[in-house]
Amino acid sequence: MERCVAKWSAMNEALLVKTDDDRAPSANDEWMFYQALAGAWPFALDTTDHGALAALADRMAAFMLKAIKEAKVRTSWTGPDEPYEEAVKAFVRGALDPARSRAFLEDFSAAQGPLEVAGALNSLSQTLLKLTAPGVPDIYQGGELWDLSLVDPDNRRPVDFDARRQLLDGHASRDAADLVADWRSGAIKLSVVAKALQLRAEEPSLFTTGDYTQLTANGARGQSILAFLRSDDTHAAIAIVPLRASALLKGSGQPLVPASAWGDTHLTLDAARAGRRWRNVLTGETVSAADGRVNIAEALKTFPVALLVAG
Repeated sequence: MERCVAKWSAMNEALLVKTDDDRAPSANDEWMFYQALAGAWPFALDTTDHGALAALADRMAAFMLKAIKEAKVRTSWTGPDEPYEEAVKAFVRGALDPARSRAFLEDFSAAQGPLEVAGALNSLSQTLLKLTAPGVPDIYQGGELWDLSLVDPDNRRPVDFDARRQLLDGHASRDAADLVADWRSGAIKLSVVAKALQLRAEEPSLFTTGDYTQLTANGARGQSILAFLRSDDTHAAIAIVPLRASALLKGSGQPLVPASAWGDTHLTLDAARAGRRWRNVLTGETVSAADGRVNIAEALKTFPVALLVAG
């Protein structure tokens, strides 16, 4: 990231407002701009789409104005430095103008690819965790799909509920490969939400009063798996998600770690769970634990995360 920022800063140097002893935006504020832009950059954004970039520039300018005011370093709500604020907003708009900053936009977009895939995998992991860990899951408005919003008021923009209903109506008929291939639409995240909530509705006691037991992954990539068991007297479920797995994606264009990357990584179940067959409610696939082991390469073969229930 540091090398990228140095390159982007050089590309955008002409957009800075310089004085004898200062510059606008400051180096710290410019870094913050790139960092926030990486988080808000829409999937598959066309860097020649003037309308989409203008809309993004409006959002980023509003974010930067609020951020620099609340940082209280160069300006604030009670002591505004209007020339500095205007210079920062002009920098943002210039950097996101394809007529002025095409080289920067193309380079930034190229750098986004791996970040988007890793971010999507992290989002799916976090989504499954909050839907299965002890406590009450909270999904912010519109968060059923990818949410690349900035801080308020950006995160209070109108939600397209019709689009979400349409994807929800069709998710059950889509297999894992289709959802993974179409990951940018967000249907894969919505499917995780819908199926995990369905299991919670079918087995409420499992998630409200059931026990929580951390499971330790062993093997080649054990440090890259987070898993736990939810259980009560009659039911059991296992949540499995990749952890710190961006390096395992190996340049993949999809948020799915190749099965070969997991090697012999596995979970070892206690005697009461060994020998049972498990069904991944997110895919419908059966996962074996005949020898008391759940092989991660099998559990995460076709889908980024797994929610197993005992068969």
